[in-house]
Amino acid sequence: MEKLRRYGQWAGNPNGRTEDKTRCIWEVWERGRIINSYQCFRKRGYGPNGLYCKQHAKKVEAKDAHTSNG
Repeated sequence: MEKLRRYGQWAGNPNGRTEDKTRCIWEVWERGRIINSYQCFRKRGYGPNGLYCKQHAKKVEAKDAHTSNG
């Protein structure tokens, strides 16, 4: 069984929220609040294994290209 990611886990919400398999898996952090994160709201279908939205797939691909060059 595939393990789903959790978003927004912290002491006040130890279980967080379970991954929505239709949305991008990128973890977004609320501005100015380091304890609140949530799953990106955009539809997935891009990047590695089609798990990212178009915007975050570009970030993942750029990061992978940067790390493989060094």
